[in-house]
Amino acid sequence: MVALIALIGVTVVLGDRVGVRVERAYPVGEAHSTSPIILQFDNAMQRDTVESRLRVDPAIEGVFGWTANAVSFRPSSALTPGSSYTVTLDAGALGQNGRAVLSAYQFSFTVQRPRVAYLLPADGFPQNIWIADPLDPAGAAQITFAPDGVYDYDVSPDGTRIAFSEANTLNGIHDIKLLDLDTGALTQLTNCVDASCTNPVWRPDGRVIAYERIEYNSEFSVGSSPTRVWLLDVTTTPATTRPLFADSQILGYDPQWSADGQRIALMDRATSAILVYDFNTEEIVAVPNLAGTSGALSPDGRTLIFPDIVFEEGAAARETLRLAEIDTGAFRLLTDPNEPIDDKRARWSFDGAWVAVARQDHRVARGVQLYLYDPVSEQIRLLTDDPRYSNMFFRWDPTGAQIVIQRFPELTDDLQPNTAGRPEIWTLDVATRELTLVASNAFLPRWIP
Repeated sequence: MVALIALIGVTVVLGDRVGVRVERAYPVGEAHSTSPIILQFDNAMQRDTVESRLRVDPAIEGVFGWTANAVSFRPSSALTPGSSYTVTLDAGALGQNGRAVLSAYQFSFTVQRPRVAYLLPADGFPQNIWIADPLDPAGAAQITFAPDGVYDYDVSPDGTRIAFSEANTLNGIHDIKLLDLDTGALTQLTNCVDASCTNPVWRPDGRVIAYERIEYNSEFSVGSSPTRVWLLDVTTTPATTRPLFADSQILGYDPQWSADGQRIALMDRATSAILVYDFNTEEIVAVPNLAGTSGALSPDGRTLIFPDIVFEEGAAARETLRLAEIDTGAFRLLTDPNEPIDDKRARWSFDGAWVAVARQDHRVARGVQLYLYDPVSEQIRLLTDDPRYSNMFFRWDPTGAQIVIQRFPELTDDLQPNTAGRPEIWTLDVATRELTLVASNAFLPRWIP
């Protein structure tokens, strides 16, 4: 009893000298260019006292978020590869119990160079995901070993996970699985019995995945259902899934998110329109489109650039790009109708400052080349200029400095048809226009930031 009373007395005397502890900090050592900064405490915190004391050197802008006892700071733009950052939480942040962080807490990290993922081999089976450093393509490594191959995939926004659709040739289904790049852990996210679940697309906060689902309806002999978009919540264990729309009559495929995750665009072939759904207002804006893709949604979700087909009497159909302002309904033609060109595809940079365009200029003897379009000045300039190659599928890296391209060698070096051509993966430095070969006989490239 005497010892117990003494212990209670010591606890009372110490009082606030027993402070709040930081249980976990992330990232430490190495980080991705899109990594959030996370601190987890052993107590619920008075949030404003934490946010006012958290500093990053060099200083960066970002947005705070909270989950239970953990604070996250998500940078507004990508961190610079190769650079080092130091995070400091000054003393004095208060817990809900009134106790404080008694001393400054500090950690540092260096941002890795972005890597490139792709499927290989393009002409063989099974096709699996490989990862390569563009500066060391010979060191590429296979990271999935699906016996029936990977159909498609997407890299999480923070670069730590890959969601991929794995084929099962015995029953013709596809299921979506999740690979942790740090630990190698593999988790099955869907259980698509008598169905095909493909094309996972991460929401920018990394908490939800949109994907395409087709029901085979084998028991009822009515044929397969049209494609619909479903959502996967990967924050639950196990992951939970539901249709994007409660109304089963709303169809769609080719989903893509706005940067804040508040809007999603998808193509509805039944109505020949791109549907842009706002999660806040629950409103759907339909943008007529005959080309069959959801186009390119700007990071702020307010502008859509989409391919369109123009039919002219006595002439071949032309491929053009149109720009739609979602909130106002205004349209404008991005492709000059007086020029002999076909614009086939577009992608916004992560900050919305630029648009990469795949264009075929019929005045010159070359395939589809990449151009850089300024949506403010409406000026466009050439990025690639090699008549042997067509450049159709491409992705910006989060920093806006590079584009990864799936290129196809249509012509040989002497400009003859290349019957042995296979798709190749290249990176393009936007500032210098320098191209680097990453992989041959490969396709479907993605950045690992």
